[in-house]
Amino acid sequence: MYIIASFEHSTYLELAITAVQQEGVIKQKILAVPLDKREEKRSLFDTMHHSDGISLIDTPIASATGFAVLGSSYGFTLTWGPIIWGLIGATVGFASGLVINILIQKRRNSPSLKRKRNTEVFIMIQCNENQVDMVKKILWEHFALGVAVIVS
Repeated sequence: MYIIASFEHSTYLELAITAVQQEGVIKQKILAVPLDKREEKRSLFDTMHHSDGISLIDTPIASATGFAVLGSSYGFTLTWGPIIWGLIGATVGFASGLVINILIQKRRNSPSLKRKRNTEVFIMIQCNENQVDMVKKILWEHFALGVAVIVS
């Protein structure tokens, strides 16, 4: 049987491997594979073939609508009329919403505010059926992110 678990790269990972070895699983039956971190930055704008699920258009459209309503309402008392002031309000609202959204995205992606996350490590342990519960218990006690059992 195989047990696969994922951990953040930390001392708990080392402690879990040591505890499993002390319970009788030999070192050659344990495989630990660290994953690489993403090195490239996320792009600010989506392409036609790739989207990250974050839209930069929602906030500008909402603020353009609000500013257009305000511009056309106050446009009845201003000299150029409600249509021109509604278009001016929509343009100003869209631009301000876009600037606010871009600033929020840049701040969210800044390295100083990002939580330093360690790389993730996957462990595969080959063990007997009578060792499965004990190994799963050890892995959960040492803060595994997830554990799966594969029957071979």
